[in-house]
Amino acid sequence: MTIEATSYYESLLQTASTSVAVTTDEESTSLTSEDFLTLLVTELEYQDPTDPMDNAEMVNQLTQYSQLDELGELNDKLDTLTESLSSMAASSGLDYLGKQVEAEGYTISKSDDDISTLYVGLDEEAESVSINIYNESGSIIATDILTQVEAGTFAYQWDGTDSDGNTADDGYYYILIAAEDSDGASIDATTTTTGTVTGISNTDDGVIFVLDDGRTVNMADVTYATT
Repeated sequence: MTIEATSYYESLLQTASTSVAVTTDEESTSLTSEDFLTLLVTELEYQDPTDPMDNAEMVNQLTQYSQLDELGELNDKLDTLTESLSSMAASSGLDYLGKQVEAEGYTISKSDDDISTLYVGLDEEAESVSINIYNESGSIIATDILTQVEAGTFAYQWDGTDSDGNTADDGYYYILIAAEDSDGASIDATTTTTGTVTGISNTDDGVIFVLDDGRTVNMADVTYATT
């Protein structure tokens, strides 16, 4: 935790014989709480005896230091709490190992003829559903068009071929859905994927599950898990 030094302290630093370590950038100087106390002591040492520091100003500066110190302690406690919550989340993720989960997502994997199944949910009946398959480079390699699809959830499995009928390479692919009603208006569509959890990792984005086919899902996106 740092505070911004005023121009008064900046000039004091130039005259004080005590060296204070500070971090600077192009526009400001940052002081730690230890530097703050050093400046205060230096100020008292170099004050004009005929015009000493006002008591109210002294109390004000000491109050600033007290608040700074309390904020520093609070920040440390928040860091500790964050680490604890992160550890708890990772520990709870261990319960999912070996279980089949369903999670929000749009990634599928292809390994020879073994292709992941994606589940598509529609809020209402769709006149047409466009299913676009993207490769890892972000290019569309195939598109499936379904018509007269009822509201609800249905399973979709890509046949593994591109738009020219050639067998696509093994790897990971991404599926995006565009659904329309009979008037051409867009319909909300959701996609979920399934897999067995074989590993977990704790990241800045949360607890990540590694599925049996190598895909990953965030624990926060899991909507169902086998008991």
